[in-house]
Amino acid sequence: MPTNPNSRPSSRTNTRPSHSPGDAAPPIDFRMLYYTLRERTWMIGLCLLVAGLATTAYLLRAPKIYEGKLILQVEQEEQKILNIQRVQHEDAANVEFLKTVEQTLQSRTLFERVIDTNGLATNDRFSRPDPDAPRPTREQLVTRLAKMVEVKLRKGSRLIDVTVEHTDPELSARIANSLVNEFLGQNYEYSSSSSDLAFSFLKNEEVRLKAKLEQSERAMQDYKELTKSVSLEDRQNVVVEKLKELNQKVTEAKSIRITSETAYNQAQKLGSNAAALMFLPAVTADPTVADIRVNIGKLESELANLRQRYKEKHPRYIQVASQLSEWKNSLTNAIFNIPQGIRSQYESAKAAEVALEAALVEQETAALALNKRSIVYNKLAREVDSDRTLYESVINRLKETTLTKEIKPSKIRVVQQAQVPELPIKPNKIKVILLGLVAGFGGGILIALFLSSLDRSLKTVDQTEEFLGVPVVSAIPKFTGAPKGKRKLISSDDADSCEAEAFRTLRTALSMLGRKDERRVSLFTSAVPSEGKTFCSVNYAISLAQQGLRTLIIDCDLRRPMVENTLINNNKRGFGLTDYLTGQKDFKTVVHSTETENFFYLPAGTHSPNPAELLAQTGIDGLIDEALLHFDRVIVDSAPVHAVSDTLLVLNRIQTLCLVVKSGYTPRNSVLRAVQMLKEAGAPLAGAILNQIPRSRGGSGYYYDSYYSYGYYGKDGYGAKERDRQKAEAA
Repeated sequence: MPTNPNSRPSSRTNTRPSHSPGDAAPPIDFRMLYYTLRERTWMIGLCLLVAGLATTAYLLRAPKIYEGKLILQVEQEEQKILNIQRVQHEDAANVEFLKTVEQTLQSRTLFERVIDTNGLATNDRFSRPDPDAPRPTREQLVTRLAKMVEVKLRKGSRLIDVTVEHTDPELSARIANSLVNEFLGQNYEYSSSSSDLAFSFLKNEEVRLKAKLEQSERAMQDYKELTKSVSLEDRQNVVVEKLKELNQKVTEAKSIRITSETAYNQAQKLGSNAAALMFLPAVTADPTVADIRVNIGKLESELANLRQRYKEKHPRYIQVASQLSEWKNSLTNAIFNIPQGIRSQYESAKAAEVALEAALVEQETAALALNKRSIVYNKLAREVDSDRTLYESVINRLKETTLTKEIKPSKIRVVQQAQVPELPIKPNKIKVILLGLVAGFGGGILIALFLSSLDRSLKTVDQTEEFLGVPVVSAIPKFTGAPKGKRKLISSDDADSCEAEAFRTLRTALSMLGRKDERRVSLFTSAVPSEGKTFCSVNYAISLAQQGLRTLIIDCDLRRPMVENTLINNNKRGFGLTDYLTGQKDFKTVVHSTETENFFYLPAGTHSPNPAELLAQTGIDGLIDEALLHFDRVIVDSAPVHAVSDTLLVLNRIQTLCLVVKSGYTPRNSVLRAVQMLKEAGAPLAGAILNQIPRSRGGSGYYYDSYYSYGYYGKDGYGAKERDRQKAEAA
């Protein structure tokens, strides 16, 4: 076959190509995808229109939502106003604490306080947006407020955003400010409750210790009066003074020895545990340790500041960290040296105690009575001193607690109060419009692709050849149609058009299939009605007549004949094929001439009640033989294959058969079944004619408009006419 714009030789077999499961998936044909979407541009436009109307309706009906926004900051450390130990402590630097504050701001108790404080239960703008709705319950009010409030911790910061959304801008700002105020008030009440409890406990202790101190002082005074031991303080008696001195020294030595022994035992028990040794009184009182701890504290503070500014591998950071490590090692060494001093101190205290007890024994005989009195006296004195010390400590703590009740350092402060918003945040018109456009455009594409997937017709040359396994001998561009009452004789009426050129291409393609004497009789049929077989057969016959060949077209579609109507625009059925087959008319009587030179037609004839039986009994073999005596070419316009069996009854003398397929119309399975039926009947199927392909569709690697607009007809030929036609259509 020749290579031409409308048909090309195909090396495919007459069977459909098969793909094994292991074959790679075919690549996406973006060109066909483009033309598929272009063909259904109206669907995309309709979806965009619907999306635009829906978006407009939403923007007109959606309520305007305003946002009141307040910003909180959680301090990393509590402000130190008094150097005292608080009753309770929370680590504000912990992330869990920040999350706790965030969740507490959304608690039901807090929402109820806000509702009560602002009278939201009676505020119709909040509780009853719809005047006809019933009064909501308290649970519904809390739920409604919870939906309005959003509390969010900013990532990587200590700031918390509190936002309230409502249709009333003033109410949204007021609720946001009230929510935080109630939260701070709730925290204040909790802190005050804890301080009140501590104050009450210290007050009771103060009363108890005061009574105990007074009782100890009275007991000591009674003992002095009973034993007349007041002279122990005033008399200069050597024995008494010596005994007193020895007694005091023994007591002090014993106290020192007990203290040293206790410290020594603790040091022995703790061993090399530096962290535990740190809490020993001897360690805390050591000046060397105190100096080292001061230096460590300064370095830790400096390292904390550097950690906020530099990475761990920064030279300054490494330097300070190294110094801190050295001081910590020095602290450990100093702590480990102290137990040796404690041991020496314990041994010295023990030796001093033994010596003083020996001296005291020597004086016991002379001052036994005075010694006994001194023991009781000293006991009472120690009780008085102990009670006085405890009492003074409680008094001081009580005063400090009284101050902390009045001064409430807070970890949370308001960075930005909620202001009445001027513009709504919802609906976001730009965002809604963009989403509507995206949804409309995307929905239109999806629907277009879905409809395309449901379309089982054949649209392109490549698709037709691949699916049917037969070549496409010609592709006829879509004919815009003639005005009502005008014939569709493109080959004669508009010989310079692209449609007429397509039929000339078909004529060339069929003439090159074999010798002329083997291609004199051609038959045009289709799978289903309304595919344009009569249009194709008539115009093909005219193209043969224009070549100088005497051509006869026979209308063999006895049920719905269209040849006569197409040629002379006459719906009445005159004498024709049925009359010839029944023997009522001879050949010359039923053959009619046309306006086109060398072109004749034989109509279907009068109506026949049983066309299939007529063709089966008589056949058209004799008609074909007689026609070939008078004409160079005989074209048979037959009935659709699936509609009736007439076509299969007239295949005996047919030399070339063309199956007309309407692009985008005929179901592909119907066409495939028609091809199989014709092949099984032994029909000489030359190929398919793809009819009414939309212009500018790339069916087989070219565009129809761009190809046929090539001006090889000259300035006054088709090129100029086509340009005029395009300008008229554009206007």
